[in-house]
Amino acid sequence: MTPLERRFAAIEATMARYRDRPFEWGKVDCAKVAAFHLKKLGHKVLISKAGAYGSALGARRAIRRMGYDSLPDLLDGLGLTRIPYSRMLLGDLVVAEGHGGIDAIGIYASNGHVLGFHEDHLDQGLVTVDLTPLAAWSVL
Repeated sequence: MTPLERRFAAIEATMARYRDRPFEWGKVDCAKVAAFHLKKLGHKVLISKAGAYGSALGARRAIRRMGYDSLPDLLDGLGLTRIPYSRMLLGDLVVAEGHGGIDAIGIYASNGHVLGFHEDHLDQGLVTVDLTPLAAWSVL
């Protein structure tokens, strides 16, 4: 399988799992989606070390329990390579300003669009959103 085919297959698997599943902190949120996506690409993500959480504050505490200060630090800690936004490819991860004092992670879909959760559509599951990236990481 080519790298592009691997990226596409991971996005398809992620969408199949999280499409139409409403946002819920600690169960169906951007970190859980990103972890699933990375696992489909062969990365080892030990998100269970974060423990349970049910709010933005709980998510920030979970990141700290994993030994990181922020989502960008966590992605760096996984060994992913930061890349310029102009070099993002299908399936790469993007961090943008979130809500509740915690950043959001999205999966780059193409043409500036990202798969993620949007506060106006939390009951719809993953949607295509336009984000202003703070940072980006290559998944392969």
